[in-house]
Amino acid sequence: MFLKKLKIWNFRSIGSKDDQRPGLEIDFDPHLNLLIGANDSGKTAIIDAIRYCLGTITYDSIRVDIEDFYQNPQTKDRANELKIECTFDGFIDEEAGQFLEWINIDKDTSPVIKELRVWFTATNRNNRIITNLKAGIDDEGQFIEGGARDLLRVTYLKPLRDAENELSPGYHSRLYQILRSHPVFEKKDVNEKHPLEKYFEQANKFAIDFFEKDTLDEDKEIGITGNESGGKIIKDSFQSQTKIFLEEGDKRKPEIKITPAELNAILRKLELLLEENKAGLGTLNVLYIATELIHLKREKYSGLRLALIEELEAHLHPQAQLRVLKSLLADENSKVQYILTTHSTQLGSSIPLKYIKLCYNSNVYSLDSGSTALSEDDYQFLERFLDATKANLFFAKGVIIVEGDAENILIPTLAELLDRPLYKYGVSIVNVGSKALLRYANIFKRKDGNALPIKVAVVADLDTKVDENGQSIDQKDDINKKLEDIQNKYNSSDEYIKAFVSPLKTLEFDIAMGNLYEYMDRAIQIAKKIKSNKDWITDEEVKNIQLQNFSIEKDVHKRAKIIYEPLENNQASKSVTAQWFAKLLNDDKDKVLTFIRNDYTEDTGIKYLIEAIEHLTEKINWEEDA
Repeated sequence: MFLKKLKIWNFRSIGSKDDQRPGLEIDFDPHLNLLIGANDSGKTAIIDAIRYCLGTITYDSIRVDIEDFYQNPQTKDRANELKIECTFDGFIDEEAGQFLEWINIDKDTSPVIKELRVWFTATNRNNRIITNLKAGIDDEGQFIEGGARDLLRVTYLKPLRDAENELSPGYHSRLYQILRSHPVFEKKDVNEKHPLEKYFEQANKFAIDFFEKDTLDEDKEIGITGNESGGKIIKDSFQSQTKIFLEEGDKRKPEIKITPAELNAILRKLELLLEENKAGLGTLNVLYIATELIHLKREKYSGLRLALIEELEAHLHPQAQLRVLKSLLADENSKVQYILTTHSTQLGSSIPLKYIKLCYNSNVYSLDSGSTALSEDDYQFLERFLDATKANLFFAKGVIIVEGDAENILIPTLAELLDRPLYKYGVSIVNVGSKALLRYANIFKRKDGNALPIKVAVVADLDTKVDENGQSIDQKDDINKKLEDIQNKYNSSDEYIKAFVSPLKTLEFDIAMGNLYEYMDRAIQIAKKIKSNKDWITDEEVKNIQLQNFSIEKDVHKRAKIIYEPLENNQASKSVTAQWFAKLLNDDKDKVLTFIRNDYTEDTGIKYLIEAIEHLTEKINWEEDA
């Protein structure tokens, strides 16, 4: 069996719909689910909701408090009741038989549907919280307790897990709990000693013998050479000192031995080590995860094989993260279901999109093929090219998708100049390095044509061909039609996703048509001189670069054509040009802001880039801000 669906009403930041439908409803993959998103996006609330409803195999103390009830952010009213519902599917006959009182079995279907619905409620009555757990076919349900409830408990690895303590000896050791429940340590006859007890009894004999002798006998098998000191002198001192304290005639004598040699006590003394020297937190964490999974995967495990692992990446470097994740991905035959949370771009880029649940503002958006506007080809492409850098889009409140280094370098600079720094607004730039803009934009677009409530700006070039005078060879109506087609292709119906397109050709060409043309000319000339981003140029050489005289050139198209020529002919690097263009703008900020304002009001140059920034931040009041 596996957890098929989770529904939540009025739990923490998750409310409920006006028609009493759940505020959040999630369908889970039977194998693996990765909850990914920024802080406070709802990941932990989902994990805790499952824990509250089902409990954990370690019987963690879980108590509902007032803050767990949803509070309306506008009215500040707090709900008096919360509800969490888990639906299970995929039962084999043996598992179904353990829930006959509560399970729904539909024999008229092929295959036969076996579904179990379990719900947890908490009610606040004058600050006294009453909880119930029920299951059943109808909404009334029946209380589920005892053995059936225990079968639904989950394995939970908290985010700040203390792996060292869990693997160390002690009564509360997780290692002890796992070992004790393993069939290897089951006694067929309670009166018969376990082999491990017999081993410890033998060790006890050696220990007792040690304290009986002044000098040890030679034992080549063990490695005792003979004439080594025994512990009799210590034992005698204990006995003589104790005799003084005891009553006259008390014949008892203290003995030194391993005690007790009983199975549970022995298991509590064991610890799990990977090496003789003390391992680091990362190694211990991997060992701890492995221990829990071995427990879940054992053949005679009875119950729900569900592992909740918060922040899988905790204490692990990127390569270790990847090894753990890949092993879980490959583990499809163990019947273990994984629900993981992460803040790691490494993990986000290393897992097929179909397993990702994107958490945003206490909502969850599945990225499987049934939910997004992505095609099968898109999925295959993204699984190959969505790397850790691009995966930062999963944690952003806004995303700018660009096709090259120039936009990637320039847009953050413009945003800073306009007092709209992207990091303050939680905006990430994704440089796809190709024409695959639509593939990345469609991650955010849903099947119904709407989008995730995350603003996305797609910055694209119009790429119109121009003649020797910089004039488009296409008619104006054709250009407008091309622009309209691009916008229709990218824009979502709710305008969360919008395309911002260069007015004529490319970013550099269109800038050269605007008020910042001198800065672009200088940047291209510098890039032409140093030829690659591995070379450098001195400040003196920059000053000595001779710019072209455009004072008599009134045709902005022809001017742009001349300025852009070195880039068109591959005489200069676009990325180097962008780096220097950004530097030149920063070095002349006050003057540059006037030119940027003129571009915006005159509908020239970089206006489309400014609008992209506004889409993801806020509108610019040119009277106050510029």
